[in-house]
Order: sequence, then structure tokens, then C-alpha cells
Amino acid sequence: MNVFTIVVPCSTSNLGAGFDAVGLALGGPDFIVRATPGGNGLRIASLSGEGVDRLARDSSNRLIQAAFAAARAAGSDPGELGAELEVHSSIPMARGLGSSAAVAVAGALLADRLLNGRVGEGRVLQVAVELEGHPDNVLPSLRGGLQVAVRDESGAVHACPVPLGAPLRAALFIPDEELSTSAARAVLPRQVSLQDAVFNLSRAALLVAALAAGRLDLLGEAMTDRLHQPARATLLPWLPALLAEARAAGAAGAALSGAGTTVCALCAPETAPAVVRALSQAASMRGVPGRSEVVEVGVPGARVAST
Repeated sequence: MNVFTIVVPCSTSNLGAGFDAVGLALGGPDFIVRATPGGNGLRIASLSGEGVDRLARDSSNRLIQAAFAAARAAGSDPGELGAELEVHSSIPMARGLGSSAAVAVAGALLADRLLNGRVGEGRVLQVAVELEGHPDNVLPSLRGGLQVAVRDESGAVHACPVPLGAPLRAALFIPDEELSTSAARAVLPRQVSLQDAVFNLSRAALLVAALAAGRLDLLGEAMTDRLHQPARATLLPWLPALLAEARAAGAAGAALSGAGTTVCALCAPETAPAVVRALSQAASMRGVPGRSEVVEVGVPGARVAST
């Protein structure tokens, strides 16, 4: 078997009102694995990029865990997997850009390639979602574009792609500060009022409709949220101000990316440079170190290619 490379894009999820259900593949940061098949077992020969100083090289690495889980899901012995791996990630960890989902997808795809397609796309998806616990970042990283996904009571994933009706860019402010998903979920209310539930349900529906129709004028309202962002703002007190500055600079809508800490503002292509400058300036004024960039929106999902 020839050397091959797996490339998985980062993603943003929630987009405000679409909590745990809406995800969007983004260009720019990727998770990349170069695999040289052969030998016994999976061996990480090199690690580079984000998180290199704290990621394991042994079987406790999430990439290898996902590969083993995918092999077992296909009825195969993980011992059948043999390759030397060179791993590079430019996706910041614990910033709400789907780094863990990208790794899970890459690991499942690695097993699929080494087992000559025995895993299949359906099991790749299921394994990655089970590792993540929710599908909102997994679907766009695997399949690309804008995805709406839910799990039923049995754990099965039901997903639907949504075409983007207008060109978009994402203006990102990526703080140096990290926030684990577990910490971000710990502050969420266990019960919400009927009024807040209806608020989010209506705006989540509007969000998907507006993106499909290219109605950027509706995103400002459609990306507002009462279920998770107000609670997470207690951990990120600068968040409301940055969201407001992004909208004032011309963003169609702005939200906390995933569980945070990244701020994601969706923009018409021509307004994105002004929005990313405004985010950077607003963060600097509030003493929040980080970096800003403009990235493509709705990019293709994971790809595997011979090297």
C-alpha cells in the first residue's frame, strides 16, 4: 500500500442558536496525518503544530484510539493496523474550532484506508461521534459545508447538508486563552424557561433558512442565543463586547465558536477585513491576547489521497 495523507478541516459549531446541532467547515487550520503503511501497530513518528508539547505518542493518543475504535466497529482486530504516522495540526486546541472532532475523524479514516475500506463512511461517522459525544463538529469536518445533525435516542446520527445561498467568510478572533468543553458545559443551566426555549428554537430555524437563502440580513437576529452564550460569558467576560463590535463593523452575525474561546463572525467577503480588524482592536483594548484571521466558509470535508 502506498503512502497516503489525510487532511481534515477545522469547524465551527452552534453559530449561536443552533446549539449542538449546526456545524460549518472552515478553511485554514487543518489536521494532517501522513501514513506510511507497514510493520506492526500504529507508531507516531513525529508530532508538530498545535499542542505538540502535551500530546501523547503512544496508544493513548486520540488519533490511535479513534483508529482502534473504527477497526473494532468494522469487526477487525486493531492489531491489523500497521503504519508509521507523521502528524501535524494547525487547529488550536480548546478554542472551539473542532480540534478533537478533526482528530477523531482522521483516526477513523486512517483505519478505513489501512483496512481497504472495510470501515466505511457510516462507521467512520459513528465512531467519531461516539468519541465526541455530539455530532455538530464531526459532520462538517467529515463531509464539509454546512451541516445540521442530531442523534436519536439509540445514538444514531441523522444529518442533512444545507447549501449556502450566498458567499461568506468567517472573521475569527482566536484568543490565547483556552476553555475545555467540559468546563464550558459545566456552567450551562440544567433547566431553561419556556420563553428562552422558544427564543432559541425560532432563531435556529431562522438561522438555517437564512443561510440556505443567502439572507445575510437575517443572520444578526438568527445567531442570537439564550441557552449557552450568556452562561459562558461568565467565564469569558469580554465576549458580549466582541460580538457587538463585530456586528458594528459590518458582520452579518457573530457568535462564540463551539464551546469557545474563539469568536466567529460571518461576513460578506467584502466586509470581512474590516470585521477582523475590529475584533482584534476590541480584544486588544480589553487586554485579551490572541490572533485574528479571515477564513473560507463551507469548505470541502476530509480527504484522503495517495502521496
